[in-house]
Amino acid sequence: MNLLVFLAALICAATTAPTDEYAFFTHSVIASHENGFNHGLPCIARLADERMLVVWSRYKAGSDDFSVVGAYSPDGGCTWSKPEVFIDHPGLIDADANIIVSENRVLITCTTVSFAEGIRTSVTWCVRSEDSGRTWAPPYEIPMNHKYTCGKCQRGLKLKSGSLLMGYSWDVLCEQGQALQSEGQMDLRAGVMRSTDNAVTWTNGGDTQAVYEKVAGGAVSGTDEPAIVELDDGSLYMLMRTGSTHLYEARSRDEGQSWQDIRPSPLRGTNAPAALSRFSANGRSGVMVVWDHAQERFPLCVAASLDSCSTWSKPKDIGFPYTGGQASYPSCDQAPDGTILAVWQQDVPGGRDIRLARFSPAWLLGDKAAPGAPLKPITIVLFGESTTAPRGPLHNFAKLLEEELPAYGIAPKIINAGLGGEYTPDARERFESAVLAHKPDIVTIYYGLNDAAVDVWKGAAQPRVTAAQFNENLRYFVQKLKEQGAKPILLTPNPLSWTAQLKELYGKPPYDVNDIEGLNIGLTDYLTAVRKLAETEHVPLVDVFKILKEYAKEHSYQDVLLDGMHPNELAHRLIANELLKVISLF
Repeated sequence: MNLLVFLAALICAATTAPTDEYAFFTHSVIASHENGFNHGLPCIARLADERMLVVWSRYKAGSDDFSVVGAYSPDGGCTWSKPEVFIDHPGLIDADANIIVSENRVLITCTTVSFAEGIRTSVTWCVRSEDSGRTWAPPYEIPMNHKYTCGKCQRGLKLKSGSLLMGYSWDVLCEQGQALQSEGQMDLRAGVMRSTDNAVTWTNGGDTQAVYEKVAGGAVSGTDEPAIVELDDGSLYMLMRTGSTHLYEARSRDEGQSWQDIRPSPLRGTNAPAALSRFSANGRSGVMVVWDHAQERFPLCVAASLDSCSTWSKPKDIGFPYTGGQASYPSCDQAPDGTILAVWQQDVPGGRDIRLARFSPAWLLGDKAAPGAPLKPITIVLFGESTTAPRGPLHNFAKLLEEELPAYGIAPKIINAGLGGEYTPDARERFESAVLAHKPDIVTIYYGLNDAAVDVWKGAAQPRVTAAQFNENLRYFVQKLKEQGAKPILLTPNPLSWTAQLKELYGKPPYDVNDIEGLNIGLTDYLTAVRKLAETEHVPLVDVFKILKEYAKEHSYQDVLLDGMHPNELAHRLIANELLKVISLF
């Protein structure tokens, strides 16, 4: 063991305790060019027996003979077994290694091609294990129903429903019988293969298509090399390599049978793939992304999202130092002890290695400032109705943020611009003086209860402000803040609960006094407006309605509401917890 390997092992051994509470980051090499091979296109996955498995392509420099090999780690990425060969077709390129884990059943797939006659056709091969990778059956072919497929380099998924997904892309021109000479000629469509019988058979899911101006002639057209993650609500989020200035994103609400919202993502990156994985820490969960945050294939960065991939934290470089060419084709997963592992191919003098970064969620999220570190001054305006406004001695989320943000390295200047009884049209009138004039860094926007109310006690049959007007006013706030360089955070209105006084005032249709949720009937369109606006404008969302309703399921609305309408101190604590997560990522 050389000195560097020994030191890495010492560092690793020191960071195998639970990782939720402290920040660390380490580098190591899984496969080095010094063993006589080049190594590329890795994929990592956690197995059911809690070992980690990495597979990749191994080849001699200048050779078209690639094989798929892999190694195991029993200790969260600290040490790795010697590589073993899983798929090898002599004289052919076996690449795009992919892992799909379904309890003890594990699949390794790859794309096998020969480019002797150009880019024309490919075959997808698979090896399968029924005992978490202890033994493997012989390779067999998975029919892809396209002439040329590629882009199977990211880990497959087992969904909550039990369905399995494998991302891939196919080329339109090859489908027409053409032979291509380079990636720059390709016109690709990214999508998924789906299995509902635990990988016995596979069918094609929906495809994605994108038209854009390419950054360089050698870049691909269309969408390629998808990375996919399942979100808390069961929907899917996909990031795709493109030849544009940004990765493209798409969402599916039917397990990949169709894709919607296909558009440029907030993540800058050109002609290189991203990796996605869920992670959890300290009782919260999120999604991490690893990608080349540039038009080149470096720097390789990681970021996190705590709002279903609507917004991302500031990128952190994990591929440094760059002593050769690219650091690309990442894959990532979370080890059993909570450590996050990211692998990638990295050019170094003399060849190409497989590199590994091990880091804690605390390092990724930057949860707490180091003792004695200087605090960053930030002006935060809290804009809203009575649910935001000061309420006597109530310890609301404004006070909690002021007290607790310094622990996150922030010196907050909190301006509570909440005003009881206000509707968004009136809020729009004072937006300039109450919010923009303070030149805020961050603004929370918490409206909806007053706009949605139907004053049946006055004989009204319609809400005070229509959902369309409400949506337009919120959009105005968000866009004006973006123009000024401020970061908006949207909050949904909180749920309501019947009290004797509220029944007396609102106990008529459209409200239903016989339904525990009967006072929330009128909020539906307003909740949808806030949630959709957060998604389309790529701004963080704190779903107060969902947070308090989930709490009430185990307790009651009386535990989180003062008077059936306004959040109590416990509710403000729950709201502040989510805001702290979001603000700490800015």
